[in-house]
Amino acid sequence: MNNYTLSSQFYIVLYNGECKESHLPDRVCYHDGIITFCNISPVEVQIIYLLDKHQNMNVSLEIEKQTEVNIIESRILSLGSKLDRKIFIKEDAIVHLFGENDSLDGEIVEDIHLLDNALCQYGYAELSDGNFKGVYHYYLDGEGSEAKVRMAILSKQNEDKHYEVLIQHNKPHTYGQMDNYGVVKDEGKLVIDGIGTITKGQSGSASHQNNRIMVFDEKCKASANPFLYIDEYDVKASHAAGVGKMDEEHLYYLQSRGLTKKQAMQLITYGYLRPVIEVIDNDMLKERFEKALSKVGE
Repeated sequence: MNNYTLSSQFYIVLYNGECKESHLPDRVCYHDGIITFCNISPVEVQIIYLLDKHQNMNVSLEIEKQTEVNIIESRILSLGSKLDRKIFIKEDAIVHLFGENDSLDGEIVEDIHLLDNALCQYGYAELSDGNFKGVYHYYLDGEGSEAKVRMAILSKQNEDKHYEVLIQHNKPHTYGQMDNYGVVKDEGKLVIDGIGTITKGQSGSASHQNNRIMVFDEKCKASANPFLYIDEYDVKASHAAGVGKMDEEHLYYLQSRGLTKKQAMQLITYGYLRPVIEVIDNDMLKERFEKALSKVGE
């Protein structure tokens, strides 16, 4: 459980709800389960969540007005554990988050609220071992707020993974975009539920989503489910979803060039998940995603 790596100058390690160690910059503080960011200059902070078996942790992140922060997260959950987290992003704040899931099992529930003109771009590297459930809900509570969610998921062996991503527009002129890519191997199971909701009166808003899963083997089970709930006329909304098999000709071609079947499948997996990186406009997120996805090919 203590197997984690500190990769940033500033960090905090939360173990079963308690602060194990930390080195935080000025105007970033932790108290009683709340991490508050009110830094003047942009900063990068790493947050590591450690949970033992059947432990629960409740954490809140509060991003004050006009704050800019890059947050790198490592989630290391054990069997039956649950991380329940809330993020409040206030007016004109800019937040880029990267979350790498190194859990052996567990569940994460996130509620993320954005106020006027707040921006949140979140990249999830869901490459963990074991069963997992992720419930990630975004609420655009301020006019002009934006949420952009990018997710790369791998389910293998007998893993059972289920993700629910919601972007709900509660104010006009808000923007939501999710791009979720998954790969399923062996006897793995994967369900992605993408939900875009524009409530009545939120004119000028846009909700877009893309959910795609590739399956390798006959015993895989996969489902990509897009949902759009639109209660306003003057909006833009779209969805794309698909589940398909790996291209056997592609696999044969790579093997004909000297790769083993395992190496070829690893390369295909990496290539399929990599488009998640290409739609990101933040250097930190791109670098972190590239590093995480490179492990797929090891």
